[in-house]
Amino acid sequence: MTLSDKIMESFKNKPDQNMWNYIIALQQLQNALFELEKDETDSEVLQDLTTRALEIGKDLEKLLNLMESNLKE
Repeated sequence: MTLSDKIMESFKNKPDQNMWNYIIALQQLQNALFELEKDETDSEVLQDLTTRALEIGKDLEKLLNLMESNLKE
């Protein structure tokens, strides 16, 4: 679920607290996926978990970059 450009544009007009709430929720989801990976032995399931965790990481990076640019303004 990589965030679209339209969603990122929408976030620019939201209060910082809304963005932080979303960032924290994504971090928690990513941490849960990492925990699931620890005990998983099925390579296909591991691949799915890893792919999802990486997608979330990309979304987090976009949001944090947006927050950084908002702070500079």
